Amino acid sequence: MKLLPIIATVGVLLFATSLVSDASAAPPELSWHQLQTEFIAGKGWNKTASPFDRLPAVAEKAVRPPVWKLSRDSAGMSVEFTTDAGSLAVRWTLLSPQLAKPHMPATGVSGVDLYVRQGERWQFVATARPTKFPTNEAMLAVGLGNGEKRYRVYLPLYNGVGSLALGIPQDASFAWDKPDARPPIVFYGTSITQGGCASRPGMAYPAILGRRLERPVINLGFSGNGRLEPEMADLLAELDPALYVIDPLPNNFPQQAAQRLPKFLEIIRAKRPTTPILLVGGPRYADSLALAARAERVAAADRVVEKIIQDRLAKGDTQLYFVAGSDLAANGGDATVDGTHPTDLGFMSMADDLEPAIKNALQPR
Repeated sequence: MKLLPIIATVGVLLFATSLVSDASAAPPELSWHQLQTEFIAGKGWNKTASPFDRLPAVAEKAVRPPVWKLSRDSAGMSVEFTTDAGSLAVRWTLLSPQLAKPHMPATGVSGVDLYVRQGERWQFVATARPTKFPTNEAMLAVGLGNGEKRYRVYLPLYNGVGSLALGIPQDASFAWDKPDARPPIVFYGTSITQGGCASRPGMAYPAILGRRLERPVINLGFSGNGRLEPEMADLLAELDPALYVIDPLPNNFPQQAAQRLPKFLEIIRAKRPTTPILLVGGPRYADSLALAARAERVAAADRVVEKIIQDRLAKGDTQLYFVAGSDLAANGGDATVDGTHPTDLGFMSMADDLEPAIKNALQPR
């Protein structure tokens, strides 16, 4: 019995050591490759104030300050590269000292994810954990094996990035891969769309769907600010995507959706008359079974959206679709951190629900 405290202490020390080594600085013998702007995927505009901004520089004067501030977050952006390196390190600088949020870990807010291409799918490898501001350096993986492989790195969801570089052994090959040039799927919405509260960047539902559907995606989720503003509709209409996924109801009460959504759609349709638009209903929040008023708000907003769709369909807008929001109250409601924002489990559920609806909307008509 006297050995138990010693064993427990050793276990704690080993765990702590593993945490430290996971985020330790990369060895000096690595060769560093600085990311260039043209290799950033998930951007809708080239003329941005910073290479990792989600809106064009001119939008600063058009959108409200909170939207502009959130647009500096690199949510949805990624980079791909090919290397035969057996180890990979990453160095990235952040724009905000807020590495984490009370209900969202630093790995999701400010960290980066590494995936590797294996056959027909992307496989998770590692997450680099931010520990300080502004510059972090971490060894992502050691022992990756022989041969060239293609990798993808996802950038932070709720922090901005100033620069990113990857470190590999000096004798290894390396090449940045150009982003997929096909028309993307553009997601517009709220904090949930932006990725709150995924444990790491690759688990936001637009990122999950991008991997599953083998499609480029652009994440235009704005935490607390997916308010269907005409200025944002103007910006969305500048893009030429394969599909718009509009997921705004968590930031709009039913009466607000009734007032704002028709004009929002009209602005997009003026420039993109035939581009498919998928409207997402409000999620069934995890606490909605206990809070009847919360459940009724979602149901009322859905009725508003369905009525707007019917009106537009009657006028000949046949490229408009609706999918019900995910049931985050299912299985005891354990798929959120606070009743509203999904965990990774919740985001997987959302991706499961949206995937068939997106595939249907993308079918040629």
